[in-house]
Amino acid sequence: AYRMLIDNTGNVGIGTSSPNANALLDVSSTTKAFMPPRMTTTQKNAIATPTSGMVVYDSTLNKLSVRGVSAWETVTSV
Repeated sequence: AYRMLIDNTGNVGIGTSSPNANALLDVSSTTKAFMPPRMTTTQKNAIATPTSGMVVYDSTLNKLSVRGVSAWETVTSV
C-alpha cells in the first residue's frame, strides 16, 4: 500500500498509487480530511506578498480564507 507517491510527471498522490493526471496534488481518503494551514488573522495578514489562490484556515474568524487578487476573502455559508 502506498502512503505517498510522486509519479514520473511530478504529480503527488497521498493515499493513492495513481494520482489524478490533472491534479498536482491528489489526496485520497474515506476516513480523513484535508487540513490547510491554521493561523490567526494577524498571522495571515503578515504573509509577505500573498499569491492569489492561497488557502488558510483563519482561527480568529473560524473560517476558511482564500486570497483573491488584492485581498483575503472569507468563505461563508450561503
